[in-house]
Amino acid sequence: MSTTSAPEIDMERLESFGEKMVAIINNGMAANMISIGHQVGLFDTMAGLPGHATSQEIADAAGLDERYVREWLGAMTTAGIVDYDGGKGAYALPPEHAAMTTRAAGPNNFASYTQFITLCAGVEQELVDKFRNGGGVPYSSFTRFHEAMREVSGAVFDATLVDVTLPLVPGLTEPLESGI
Repeated sequence: MSTTSAPEIDMERLESFGEKMVAIINNGMAANMISIGHQVGLFDTMAGLPGHATSQEIADAAGLDERYVREWLGAMTTAGIVDYDGGKGAYALPPEHAAMTTRAAGPNNFASYTQFITLCAGVEQELVDKFRNGGGVPYSSFTRFHEAMREVSGAVFDATLVDVTLPLVPGLTEPLESGI
């Protein structure tokens, strides 16, 4: 008969780890909502509105269903992405947040990268199976991978082609500037 005892639990460490786990779950869900907002253009729409706007005004400007926009705004407010003015019942995307969540941000649009989280989540059960049985998950399982990659890569190329990439080839930019 074994006489091993259960390890002693450090309650402070347990509570700290519990808080970390809750934050991971909350941040994961926020990332999902950021991806959705990016894909339907809500960040771009909000950045183009003057000041605070109601959920109906934002939905109308984006051409989206108000109920879903309202729920998305609640999630974005809770995540600290969007500001809410309770007196006006209206929302705003701070310019500092727009600088990292809109298509105008180019390669600094972190909202575009959140699409990869949901892409990976979409193949979770295939990965679980591969952990158990081996093998690989084909690109075809990542149904939007090429679309998302094209968007992210395109923003990088648009921002760097003329000033960074082309000058890497000796003598290339001079003929281009002279009009060939």
